[in-house]
Amino acid sequence: MAEPTLPPPPPPAGGTPGGLPWEQRERYGAVDGFVETLKLLVTAPADAFARARRHGDLVSPLAYAVLIGWIGVVVAGLWRLTIGTSILSMLPGEPRGAAFGLAFSGFRMVAALVLAPIFILIGLFVWAAVLHLFLMLYGATANSDTGFEGTLRVLAWSTTSQLGEAVPLVGWLVAMVWSVVLQTMGLAVYHRTTQGRALAAVLTPLVLCCVCCGFVFAGTLAMLFGAAAHAGR
Repeated sequence: MAEPTLPPPPPPAGGTPGGLPWEQRERYGAVDGFVETLKLLVTAPADAFARARRHGDLVSPLAYAVLIGWIGVVVAGLWRLTIGTSILSMLPGEPRGAAFGLAFSGFRMVAALVLAPIFILIGLFVWAAVLHLFLMLYGATANSDTGFEGTLRVLAWSTTSQLGEAVPLVGWLVAMVWSVVLQTMGLAVYHRTTQGRALAAVLTPLVLCCVCCGFVFAGTLAMLFGAAAHAGR
């Protein structure tokens, strides 16, 4: 009688010893390591998160996030500049005014590129703190051995979604949805929790932000309509 075939054991909690190619730059090289890691996170994110390191060398995921975020800023800026150029070319007026508008847009883009790494890192730590709070509230960190560091690492690798900015007009929406998917998958792996709890922790602060923005928008409209009505008396 043939012995039953047992499933392979699960991967170790700490990921593969080597980590992702970007975490093994001495072996792959910086360019190949970056490209191969990007490919993994785009085509096989579950495998990528399973392979990524859990502890040590926090510089690698943060550096990856800065690079991807910077590329996203470049792509988004180029789209805005292209669309702005098209709009200005259709508007009547002096060419000097259009040139000034383009120059100002170009200046803003350069300033964004210079300041992007700083804002990306600040945003990562702030959002990781908010997200980790909701993870704890939903009990998603009960079996975790990575803590806040694990949440920060997941967010860093999830910046891959910024490449969605390459889609014209709706790039921000593509990037946001893709980010939710990557964060949910990564948090479930890093914190050994269910994807349901991870998804709830990711969506709750987003929903709260949308609700707050809705109240602010509604209040602003009410003030404008009130001022218009008062001026019309």
